[in-house]
Amino acid sequence: MLPELNTHLRRVLGVLIEKSMTTPGQYPLTLNSIVTGANQLTCRDPVMSLSEGDVAKAVHDLQMLQLVTQAPPDRNSRSNRFIHAVEARFGWGTRERALMAELLLRGPQTIGELKGNGSRMTPLEDIHYVSELLGALAGREPAFIRELPRQPGKSVVRYDHLFYPADEPREYSVVAASAAEAPHAEPAADASLSARVERLEAELETLRDRLSKLEAR
Repeated sequence: MLPELNTHLRRVLGVLIEKSMTTPGQYPLTLNSIVTGANQLTCRDPVMSLSEGDVAKAVHDLQMLQLVTQAPPDRNSRSNRFIHAVEARFGWGTRERALMAELLLRGPQTIGELKGNGSRMTPLEDIHYVSELLGALAGREPAFIRELPRQPGKSVVRYDHLFYPADEPREYSVVAASAAEAPHAEPAADASLSARVERLEAELETLRDRLSKLEAR
């Protein structure tokens, strides 16, 4: 069973994973660095304004869940520094960590969004590869992510992590309920058409990647 993480815990854990890959020279992170990362205006949804006390409590709670540990003392620093422990705890590889950090920091995203956003942490070859990674994360026991119900009027599905507390409301619960109440829905036909559209979009994204590489050469 996965630990339940509230918004503060998810943000702090996401920051630690992210910064370990984007700014390895500044990692492990001090409390002050975690506060700065948690309250960033970019690559965050929603934007937060956590205090040092909020972050300190989140770090403590994550330590109790064995998701964060304190780094060994550094002779050149008087501040305590912290590191995530998700690789040991969940067995996430580098690319899996990038995708999970994105979901923790920004919430539900499409495959294309996850590829684009996650690539700032580590190279993600193409859409098909990201799809395979997501399938592996969803197929674990317990699963780490899930495919969300398709939004009305949208052709591409989104994915989200499964670390939410049971009592935390989520937008797609309402979407799923509304879809279930639709009186004249044709789920089989819709699913077939949506699958074809998603496959075509994935192929288009792959072609764009190849074109970009050729242009770079």
